Amino acid sequence: MPSLKVLSDEQVYDIHRAALAILGNTGVLVKAPAARDLLRRAGADVDDETMRCRIPADVVEAALKHAPASFTVYARNPAHDVHVSTQTLHYEPMIGRLNCYDYATGTTHRTTLEDVGHLVRLADALPSYHLLHSGAIMPQIDGVPIHAAHVYGYLASVRNSSKVIKATSRTRRLAEDCLRMVAAVAGGEEELRRRPCTFTTDNPVAPLQHDRDQTEGALEFAKYGLPIDVTSEPQAGATAPVTLAGLLAQQTADVISGIVIIQLANPGNPVWYGTCGSIMDMRVGRIAIGAVEMGLINVASAQIAHFYNLPCRGTASATDSKLLDIQAGYEKALVLTMAALGGVNKVFYPGTMEGALTISKESLVIDDEIIGGLYRVLEGIDVSQETLALEVIDRVGPGGHYLGQRHTMQFLKREQFIPRLSDRQTREKWAEAGGQSMADRAHERVAQILAEHRVDPLPAGVEAELERIVREVEAREA
Repeated sequence: MPSLKVLSDEQVYDIHRAALAILGNTGVLVKAPAARDLLRRAGADVDDETMRCRIPADVVEAALKHAPASFTVYARNPAHDVHVSTQTLHYEPMIGRLNCYDYATGTTHRTTLEDVGHLVRLADALPSYHLLHSGAIMPQIDGVPIHAAHVYGYLASVRNSSKVIKATSRTRRLAEDCLRMVAAVAGGEEELRRRPCTFTTDNPVAPLQHDRDQTEGALEFAKYGLPIDVTSEPQAGATAPVTLAGLLAQQTADVISGIVIIQLANPGNPVWYGTCGSIMDMRVGRIAIGAVEMGLINVASAQIAHFYNLPCRGTASATDSKLLDIQAGYEKALVLTMAALGGVNKVFYPGTMEGALTISKESLVIDDEIIGGLYRVLEGIDVSQETLALEVIDRVGPGGHYLGQRHTMQFLKREQFIPRLSDRQTREKWAEAGGQSMADRAHERVAQILAEHRVDPLPAGVEAELERIVREVEAREA
């Protein structure tokens, strides 16, 4: 398998030692009392007044040893079960963003519940997507009461896919609501513990802070042994040092301290070491989420995660472009390629544009095609007696062709990635067919999927229970 590294083994170890020094000397701000209690009992120096926790290296290293190198997340349809390890690669497309792109008009609108359903149904149909972000994560959905957006979003998502659907841990209460719904889908709490069928994200707040609400929400997921990606979002030059080495040291301290809290709560709980790190573009004062430096941070983070024998969650396929144009294409493809070659095990953000403020149905389809090509890259080149093809070369001989050879048909689909959207015709034939851009063809593909794709239905009793929970949460005061 082709591979890419940006750090030597010695540099990875230097970053690890720097992160331990940060945690032991500078410490982290931990706002959740329950998390501070876990750290205190494990031997950390905890100041409840300032909420500063200094965590000794031996506490960190002992806790990290409990985190598994592999685990399975189960889907409603067993064909979509996801086996996570430090050797696998899965993609999590973005579903819930504030804005949704309308390709026909070139404008954006606030994301609606119908948009959520359509986005999830597209991801259900597209083969490169495995672990699905969902409407449950959205802090607001247009036309839905804000205090009930998470349950409306989860229901719309699980109705439109039988793949693994993500749930929110943004606060303890929201986590509890979602987990009741997840348990209903799983067949009860014990079955959920036995066969985890959702996952979530816990975001430390760079630099060196663990928010009370998110930490308490993550601890609810840990009660069930559900996978959690602990993902820091540092911006070089703003919320992290401008040097990438400094960013990686701080990010590692953020992430492994979060993992330590989860392991102290439930030793062996599945986790990903996660990054959403990039640079701040000082010219405009915004994170550059399509920057090549995000690619470097992804690769380095995978090396660091694998040093801890943990799967890595990275961020790629984002773009700062407002259009599905050349900028979007090269930013997406460049960082996606680096993440895949660099050993990232879960890649988040396909489908996004405009600095991840906006989600695009057409981008979901285009990104699926880019990812399909990358899976072909990772397969590499098979060299064997059959693929060296000496017999067929001899049979065809000088001046012949291979179009009619059985060998060609036998190996064509295995050897070649055949894109669905990319156009390889002559200009004349392309013009005769309508002269469409790739984004035009993606727009047509979106319409086709939404018209034709059928999703495995929820059992009637499960759907009724989910609707009951939604009504209960909506009736509750915000």
